[in-house]
Amino acid sequence: PRRPSERSGEDVDIILTRLREVKAFQRFPPSLLLQICACAFYEYLEKGITLFRQGDIGTSWYAVLSGSLDVKVSETANHQDAVTICTLGIGTAFGESILDNTPRHATIVSRETSELLRIEQREFKSLWEKYRQSMAGLLAPPYGAMESGSNNDRLTDKDSLNSDSVSLMNKTHNKVPSEKLQRGGKVLRNAILSRAPHMIRDRKYHLKTYRQCCVGTELVDWLVQQSACVHTRSHAVGMWQALLEEGVLNHVDQELGFQDKYLFYRFLDDEEEDTPLPSEEEKRESEEELPETILFLAQIGPDALLRMILRKSPGQRTGDDLEIIYDELLHIKALAHLSNTVKRELASVLIFESHAKAGTVLFNQGEEGTSWYIIQKGSVNVVIYGKVSFYLYVVVCLCACLAVQSHMCVSMCVSGSGVYTPRGR
Repeated sequence: PRRPSERSGEDVDIILTRLREVKAFQRFPPSLLLQICACAFYEYLEKGITLFRQGDIGTSWYAVLSGSLDVKVSETANHQDAVTICTLGIGTAFGESILDNTPRHATIVSRETSELLRIEQREFKSLWEKYRQSMAGLLAPPYGAMESGSNNDRLTDKDSLNSDSVSLMNKTHNKVPSEKLQRGGKVLRNAILSRAPHMIRDRKYHLKTYRQCCVGTELVDWLVQQSACVHTRSHAVGMWQALLEEGVLNHVDQELGFQDKYLFYRFLDDEEEDTPLPSEEEKRESEEELPETILFLAQIGPDALLRMILRKSPGQRTGDDLEIIYDELLHIKALAHLSNTVKRELASVLIFESHAKAGTVLFNQGEEGTSWYIIQKGSVNVVIYGKVSFYLYVVVCLCACLAVQSHMCVSMCVSGSGVYTPRGR
C-alpha cells in the first residue's frame, strides 16, 4: 500500500469504493470519507497476531474491513490470564483511547485473517475535531462505560438521545417491573451466576469502579448460546431491551437503551450492595425455568427492539434499524397499497409515541395537523362533533394531516398506547 502522499486520485477512488461497502461508513458525509481515504493506512493481519496489548499507549485508531478480532482483558499485569470478552467484526471501530492518551483498555488479537483501516493519532484527532458528530456513533467506547460529567469532552451516546427518549427512559427506571419480567430477570441472573459467574463482577473504567455489572456484548453472546429460539444478535438485543424498559436491567448510569457494545449493565437485584448470591435451590429452579423465560423474551424482544429504534431520531438510525422498521411496515395491512419505495421512506421518518393514560387527547377537531399516525398497539376513540363516535384499533392507519394547510376534522382520544408518528410528512 502506498503512503498517503503518494496516492493518486484513482487510488483514492478505489479506497472510497471499498469503504462504502462497509455499513459503518455509509452514514459518513462524503468529505469525511475522502479525508479518511487520503490519510488512512491498510493493515493485514494473519490469524493469531496481537495488534496491541492492554496497557500500551496507543498511536492509531482502527476499523475492521474484513475478518474479526478478539478483545482480551486481564485483571492483572499478566497477559497470560487474559479473558476474551467479545469479538470485533466488520465495521467495528476501536482505539479511541488515542484521543486522551490513556493506555489501551484491552489486548486485541486477530481471530482470523483480517484487514484493517488504520489512522494515525495526529490525523485522527484532526478528523475528530472537525467531524465529531458524524464519528460519534463509531466511537462509543468498545471497552467501557463512558463517565458522565463536564470533564469528559467526548460525545457520549447520552448526547445523541433526544429529550423525549431521555425522559421516557427516566420514567422507565422509576416504574415497577411487571411480575413476569421481574421473575424473568431473576431467572437470567441466577442462570448466569450458575453457568458463567465471571460475567457479573466489579469492573473498572477510567479509575472508577462499577459494582456488580455485566457487559452488553457478553450478555448478547451468552443469550445467543442458550437457545435456538434466539435467532440473531439483534434479536438478543431486543430481549435485553425488554428487561431494560421495565427496569429489571439498567445501564450503570441509567441513560442508555441496550446496546451490543462493551457498555456496563446491572441487574435490578444487584442494585443494592451486598446482595446475596442465589442458593443452590434457587439456581436449580432458575435452570428449570430458563427455557420458558427465554422463549417468553424471544416473543416480546422484537417489539422492544422496534420501540428502541423508533425512539431514536431519524438521523441516528442505521441501515439495519431502517430494515427492521421496513419489515414491520410490510406486515401492516393498511399500508399494503403503498409501494415498497414509499414504505422505505416511511421507515426513515417514523417516530415512536407512547400514551399510557386512557383519555389523553391526541388532537382536537379544528386544529391544524402536523403529523400522520399508525396505531401499533391499543386503540383510539374518534369523536366527530354532531355525529356518532367510533374506534380505531391496532394496525389501523389514520391520516392526521392531509395537507399542510388543512385542519383536523375529528378529535382523537387515546384508549390504549403506542403510536407511530411520521413527523413532517
